[in-house]
Amino acid sequence: MGRKKKWTKQTITQTILKLHKRGESLCTRNMRKLGYSGMVTTTYRPDLFGSWRKAIEAAGLDPNVVCRRLRKWTKERILERLRELHRKGVDLSHAAAKRDHQYLVVVSSREDMFGSWQAAIEAAGLDYSKISRHRWWTKEKIVAEIKRLAAAGQPLSHDAAKRSNGALVSAASSPRYFGSWGAAVEAAGLNYDRVRKTNRWTKQKIIDNIRALTRQGERVNNANMRRLGYRGMMEAASRPGNFGSWAAAVEAAGLDYDEVRKT
Repeated sequence: MGRKKKWTKQTITQTILKLHKRGESLCTRNMRKLGYSGMVTTTYRPDLFGSWRKAIEAAGLDPNVVCRRLRKWTKERILERLRELHRKGVDLSHAAAKRDHQYLVVVSSREDMFGSWQAAIEAAGLDYSKISRHRWWTKEKIVAEIKRLAAAGQPLSHDAAKRSNGALVSAASSPRYFGSWGAAVEAAGLNYDRVRKTNRWTKQKIIDNIRALTRQGERVNNANMRRLGYRGMMEAASRPGNFGSWAAAVEAAGLDYDEVRKT
């Protein structure tokens, strides 16, 4: 009989993120189905998280979103998701999509759906020949593109670059190239600490951004902020020197966080 797995905060968080990335619902029913009942039970220990919900939040996810039972994938829903990712500048080459959106590649390639990733991309009205070229990044091309963006005055902090150049950041962060965005920026001859400081999140800047996003009609709950690429701002807001939590930052901007969560 094998040894029982010892769950720690780190292994629990890693497993939650792995399952979420795979497209699994994190509702307790699905966790039992996948064989993770022991992990869920362990999270309730006072020396760990105190509850399954708090464990999910510690992984940076919104329980109200990720614990819902998954809607059945349809061709229309797949196409909608592909177009959304493309608009955000996400690398949809097969290798990158299999790494970052494995569940989408698997379901798109089913015979009752599109039969292959390429067919799904083309059904979404996208040019697969252009998308597939994302695979041909090299270290030299990444460095050249970072230098070009710097010369054009583009902000190069991780969050800012990901919002405007998602494919570049994904490629640079791949173990195949530099392993992280910061390392790629340094390889381009720039001081990443200085680059980050030019986009440093202060209390006032966080509040101003929350209010601006709200005026634009964006929801400022956890899930939508991550979807929009504001993870860095959320982490900055949660630091003890700022607000201590994202909820407190939203409240400081004059919003009712309980109402924000419900949206």
